[in-house]
Amino acid sequence: MELYVPTTQLKQVSEVLTQEGVTFEVTGKTFSMAVEGKVAYEVTEVKAKLLETEVPPVLESASQTRRAFRLPSGRKILLTDLDGNFESLVEPPPGWER
Repeated sequence: MELYVPTTQLKQVSEVLTQEGVTFEVTGKTFSMAVEGKVAYEVTEVKAKLLETEVPPVLESASQTRRAFRLPSGRKILLTDLDGNFESLVEPPPGWER
């Protein structure tokens, strides 16, 4: 899958993926993200081999549609929007599973 990570968070995300043993590649392709017609920040494309899972109920939002990818340890989940734009790495509370 392609994942678009804000360049300012690339180091943090790369470190977590490495610690988790995820196969990934930072492609070096960068894109500017615009908000209200103005460049807001830059993202870098990352290709990663992650399995998609259901968004945990504790992380669902009525105002946003998200995709969730459980990392190999099972303790962290990577969230993106529908276009693959990185939102966050989260650790749901114990007992979140359905």
